[in-house]
Amino acid sequence: MSQLNFKRLALTSAIASIFLAGCGGGGGSSGPAATPTMLSGTVAGGAAVIGNVIVTDSQGATKSGTIEANGHYAIDVNGMTGPFVLKANGTVGDTTVTYYSAATSADLGNTVNVTPFTNLIVSNIAGQLAENYFKDGAHSADFGSLITPAKLAAAETALQAKLQPVLAALGISDSIDLLRSSFAADHSGMDSVLDLVKVEVNTSTNVATLKNSLTQAVIATDDAGLKTDDATPVDNTKMTGMTSTTVTDLQAVVAKLNSFAALFASGLPSLTTLQSSGVFDTSSNFMMGGQTFAQFASELSTQQKAVGMKFSNVAIALDPSGTTGTLTAVISSNVADFGDKIELKMVKVSGVWMVQGDGRIADVSIRAQARRNEWSVLQSTMNPSGSQGQTMQSGIMIQIDPFAYNSTTGHTAVFSALVTGPGLGGGITMSLSTQNTWMKLSNAQFEDNLAPECGTDGNGTVNTSVTTQCVTVAQALDNSEYTIILKDSGGNSLNGAGYKLTLSKQPYATSALTADMFPSITSITIGGVAITPTSVVAGVGAGSSVAIGWSMPTSLQAKNINIWANTTTGATYVRVEKSLLPTATSALIGLGSPMTTGTVTNAGVWLEGMDTFDRRFSVSKSVQSQ
Repeated sequence: MSQLNFKRLALTSAIASIFLAGCGGGGGSSGPAATPTMLSGTVAGGAAVIGNVIVTDSQGATKSGTIEANGHYAIDVNGMTGPFVLKANGTVGDTTVTYYSAATSADLGNTVNVTPFTNLIVSNIAGQLAENYFKDGAHSADFGSLITPAKLAAAETALQAKLQPVLAALGISDSIDLLRSSFAADHSGMDSVLDLVKVEVNTSTNVATLKNSLTQAVIATDDAGLKTDDATPVDNTKMTGMTSTTVTDLQAVVAKLNSFAALFASGLPSLTTLQSSGVFDTSSNFMMGGQTFAQFASELSTQQKAVGMKFSNVAIALDPSGTTGTLTAVISSNVADFGDKIELKMVKVSGVWMVQGDGRIADVSIRAQARRNEWSVLQSTMNPSGSQGQTMQSGIMIQIDPFAYNSTTGHTAVFSALVTGPGLGGGITMSLSTQNTWMKLSNAQFEDNLAPECGTDGNGTVNTSVTTQCVTVAQALDNSEYTIILKDSGGNSLNGAGYKLTLSKQPYATSALTADMFPSITSITIGGVAITPTSVVAGVGAGSSVAIGWSMPTSLQAKNINIWANTTTGATYVRVEKSLLPTATSALIGLGSPMTTGTVTNAGVWLEGMDTFDRRFSVSKSVQSQ
């Protein structure tokens, strides 16, 4: 295999930390001190949020900024009029989050955090959940009377009183200000409280539920419209595991992750070094997308792109026993096109936390995806004038790759899969692709693994007869949970009750898609000649490369690209994938070797962009011979 199975090491688009440098000045100044114009602080929900912050002022004006990998944000609000409401959009782990906060003009130049707790503070001031009251910048005219120092202080004091049993158990000083105290998204101090207290909001009832994240027990509720419960303390009988020992475990997990990265600080470690490092559980319990530890470590020890690897935005979920857990993190390296979200299983063996892979026998993922297909048919005696067209389609992309597991002697091969969850009706059935590598919808042609929106066909055309092997988008809401069961040829499950995956963001309805939401491929040439099935075959024989140019909407960053060609039977003749820099607008890709024989009738380029919520927008530009 050419790529490491670290999410198949289709590890793409590095999400790098951006650290703002302060400006230093030499000499004295006789003028008055400048009036502060910056709003800054930490945006986190246990882990740093990956996303953006939007500031709305009392006149309805807005400014936005990107959240750094360490959770820090900074926005210059010069020219805006306080008070301000802040809205953070993005993801924590695999979960989509929206948090609100607020600031007065007196807060400029000081810390203003954006967390689930500041969201409750602002909700309690508004008298309904912030997600409802401030949606789309509403009520900016009320900011002056609503967002005052006195009201912010009263709401913060009440919430701190509610959380006091948890704060005391974790050794957090009662002098902390949930809105304004500086903290690091490093699973210590205030961040450990965000790790252990899970806040869920119901926008229909305006009630927030606070849970023990270890046991999922409800420890308190907060009705934004009912002021009498603001300071009602959490139920300390439901605080199992919310102790300093658990905080130590959270930090130990991160320390182990840092030890993992340290192995690649200046070069590639040997297989022996990886095995003896104490980072990994090297027993038969290790499994990473179908690879044993020996297979995984063998590939990892040869991955030059892994040198200088770093982990950030680490979200950790421990189980009630305190001996196992999962983490989701962003991995990047010194090579800018190396990076992606990964999930790892952590286990405590003889008191020591270790990495146990992802615990899965296949690489699996699920996400909202929209695609735009542009095609043209070459002129021929059957079609003298040629033809062209374009379609758009939305749905859920289901990626299942059992190749490593199926290729290992002694394993009962994954033959099919059943995917169930909101909007999928009786479920989606997947089968192996022609080359027995990844899995496709069982009724799909050309190895397709996009479950389309119900009521539309595979080309995005309205077709009300499409009611199976599809998704009802209205039911596939943000953070919906799906189950993937992998089966052998006899229909028996190979992974028990299945793997649970979260769809971080609801797909767009196909009818809501517009061309400007997608990347636009501007050129595809092979040796200076436009791509055709014939030029691909000739290019493969000559060892040629394909040059591609494109433009990307400002809301997206470049993610992946591949060159492909299919035969008359739908088999893949050639497919070469490449990860992209987030800001890339061109690529040069070698065609590689053919994967099969036969007459090639379709060829093209597939390009994918990604938004803040990990929704994917892909465009396929293809040429068909008659």
